[in-house]
Amino acid sequence: MPDTLSFTPEDDPESVTAMFDPYSAWSLRYALEFDLTATEDRDDPQDFRYMFTVDTMQAGDIEDLPEPFRMEGDTDVVLLTRSVNIDGNTESAQGTFQSIAPFDPEKNNFSLLAPAEGGKRQLAAPPDMDEAGELAEAEAEEAEDEARTASRDTLRFRAPLRKVSLPTGTQWVMEYTAQGLPEATATIVGVIDDGINPAHSAFHDASGGTRVDFAWVQDAAAPTGPTTVPFGRELTKAEIDAELAAGPKPEVDRLAALGLGDFTRAGVHTVAQRLSHGTHVASLAAGDGPDHLRLLTVQLPAAVTMATSGAFMSPFVLAGAAHILDRAWLMSLAEGFPIPVVINFSYSLSGGPHNGLHFLERAIDTLVQAHIERLARQFPTKPGRAEVEVVLPSGNRLLARGHAEVTGGAAGRTSKTALTLPWRVQPGDESSNFLELWMPRNAAGVELWLTPPGGTPTRVTGLNAAQAVVIHEAADPTAVIGRISLDRQKGQKALDGIARKKRVLIALAPSCMPAAVARPGAPSGLWTVELRARISEGERIEAWIQRDDAPLGYRRQGRQSYFDDPAYQRWDAMGGVAVYDSGSSVVKREGSLNGIATGRASKVVGPSTTRDERLAKGFAALGDLPGAPGYAPLAGHPPRAAAPYAAAATAPMRKPDHSAEGDRSAVCPGVIGAGAASGSRMPMNGSSVAAPQYARYLANTYLGLAPPGPALWPAANETQHVARLGARALPPQPGSVAGQR
Repeated sequence: MPDTLSFTPEDDPESVTAMFDPYSAWSLRYALEFDLTATEDRDDPQDFRYMFTVDTMQAGDIEDLPEPFRMEGDTDVVLLTRSVNIDGNTESAQGTFQSIAPFDPEKNNFSLLAPAEGGKRQLAAPPDMDEAGELAEAEAEEAEDEARTASRDTLRFRAPLRKVSLPTGTQWVMEYTAQGLPEATATIVGVIDDGINPAHSAFHDASGGTRVDFAWVQDAAAPTGPTTVPFGRELTKAEIDAELAAGPKPEVDRLAALGLGDFTRAGVHTVAQRLSHGTHVASLAAGDGPDHLRLLTVQLPAAVTMATSGAFMSPFVLAGAAHILDRAWLMSLAEGFPIPVVINFSYSLSGGPHNGLHFLERAIDTLVQAHIERLARQFPTKPGRAEVEVVLPSGNRLLARGHAEVTGGAAGRTSKTALTLPWRVQPGDESSNFLELWMPRNAAGVELWLTPPGGTPTRVTGLNAAQAVVIHEAADPTAVIGRISLDRQKGQKALDGIARKKRVLIALAPSCMPAAVARPGAPSGLWTVELRARISEGERIEAWIQRDDAPLGYRRQGRQSYFDDPAYQRWDAMGGVAVYDSGSSVVKREGSLNGIATGRASKVVGPSTTRDERLAKGFAALGDLPGAPGYAPLAGHPPRAAAPYAAAATAPMRKPDHSAEGDRSAVCPGVIGAGAASGSRMPMNGSSVAAPQYARYLANTYLGLAPPGPALWPAANETQHVARLGARALPPQPGSVAGQR
C-alpha cells in the first residue's frame, strides 16, 4: 500500500482524451484490462472497443440552425436527419448520434498518448496560481462563454458493444402500415430498460398477437442483411406475431428465435431469468392493456446496465429515447393523427450536477420539445394530443451515504470553504470507483488534497480544465491507480436561470484486480479527500459517489464505496433507521435524488409504503420523533409514507412530482408485476416500480380510462416529506394495472 501518492499531468499532446466524456476517457485509456472483462467474456477481441460521436451545441446557437432543427428555448443535442419510409412516401426523421465506430487504443488516436520508452514521459505541471490569477482565470472562462459564437462541439463516449451487434449490411428505412387505431384514445408507452420479453403474455392483444410494435434490442446480434437500427436488432410486431403463431413451444425457444436469451453468446441474459427488471417494469406501465395501448421497447446492452455508475449509459439512452419518438412519429404519420407518448426509464444515477444540465437531461428535454413541435407542425388542426411525458424514478439512495455538502459561510470569498470527505473504498471491489465534486463554476482558489489509506496528504497539482492528472505510486509513474479531471458546464445563467457548475471527477481503479491483470489496484480503506475553494455565502461544494453495486439479475462485480463519517447518525431515538438528517455531519440524505431527474421535461416519482401509525404518532417518553409524516388518509385507504430508501431532494433541486407504491408494507416488500416468463408474477420494489405505475396512470388518462378510486391523493405540506415524495400520491393500483393477472 503506497504511503505517498504522486500526480502526473496526463500525456495528451493532441488533446484527444479531452474530446471524450471523462468516464469514457478513464475507461478507454486505463481500464480496458479490467473494465467489463473481469466479469464479461469477449466473443471477439474487438468487443467493447467502440465509441459514439455525439454532436452538441450551445443554447445560444439555436438561431443558426436550419429547419427542422430550430426550436423555441434551449437545446443542446443537434438532431441529425435520416429518411424513413411511410406507405411509400419518404419523410424526415431525427437521429441523435453522428457515428459509431471501432476505437482500439493500439490502432487509433490513443496510440498518440502512449508514454515514451520507459513509461516516464510527462508534461510539465503549470505553476500554482495566486488568488488574483485564479480569479482572472474564472473571469476569462465567463468571458469565453459570453463571446462564444455559433459552433458545434463533438463529445465522444465509450460504446461497450460486441462486434456481433454491429451490422455488416446496409441500413434501410423502417416501414409501418396503419392499424386503424382510434384517434381519440390511441396511446403509446415507451420503455427503456433491461431484459424485456416482447413475447410476454402481458403484452398480448385480444387476438393473441402482441401490442409491441417495435422492440430495439441494442446488444442483440445484428441481422446479416439490411437493418433498421445502427446496432443490435429491431424486432417488429410482424416478427413477434409470427413467432407467437408458430405453434406450441416453450417460450425460451420463441425468445431464442427472436435473438433473445442466446446462451451461445457470452454475457448476462436477464430475459431468461425468473425475474427481469425490464419485463416487470413494462408490465406495470403497459401490461394487460386495451389493443390501442401500444408498446415500444428499447433494451439497453447488458454491459451498460452492469456498469451501475452510469459511465456508459448516456448515449444508449439518448439513442433509445430518440428511437421511441422516431417510431411514434412514424405511427402518427401513418395513422393520420398525433399519438401521445409516455416514456418510462426506471434507471438512476448517483452523480451529476443535479441542476437540470446533465448531458442526458438536456438531451431528453431537447428530444421531447422537438417531437412535440414536429407533431404540431404536421397536425396543426389536431394539437391537443401532441404530447410526450417522460417518467423517471427519484432513486433509492437515501441511506447509501453517498452524498455530502458544505455551504459557504458569511466570510464568503474572502476565505476558503473546505469539504473534507472520509471516502471508504471496500476491499474485494472488482470495479472502478468514482467520486464527483461539484462547485460553482466561478469558485476560485481551488485546492484538492488526497490522502490514501494510512498515507500522507498530498496536494493535487497540474489539474485544470484542459489537463487531467493521473494518480500513481510515488515510486512508479507507470502504476496508474486513478485519474482526476476537471470540467465545467458551458452556457450562461442569463439564458435559463440555472447557475453553472464545474466538476472534479476522481476515478479509482478497483481494489481487487482480476488475476490476469498485473497492474496494481487502488488501496482499499479510508481515503481522505479535501476540496478547498473560495465560494460566496450560501453557495455549496457538493459531492456524490457513483453507484457501484450489482443490478438485478447480475452477478456482483463492485462493492459500494461510501462516506464513513463518525458524525453521521444512522439510527433514530428508537433504534430504527434514521431517514432525516440531523447532527453536524457533512454527509447528507437530502440531495440523494436521482442525478438525471432534475431536467425540465420529466416527471419524477418517489416510492411510498404503508405507514406504521405507531411510529407516526411517536412516543411521549422520547419526545417528538423526527418525522414519519404521511399522506392525509382517505376512507378505506391506509395512509402512506416514504419508503425508507426513497431518495430526497434538497433546495434548489427540483423535488419529485408524485409518489406511487414502492412496497406494499414493511413486511411485504415490493409490488407484484410480471415475471420474466409469460404467466408468472414476481414482486419487485424501489422507485423503479413506482415510476411505471405513474406512467400507467398517465397512459390511462390518454386512453380515457378512469383510474380506480381517487385519482391522486393530496399530500401533507411538510418540506422533508415533499422532498422525498412530491406533492401528490398515486394510490396503490389493484388488478391488471399492477400486473396482477
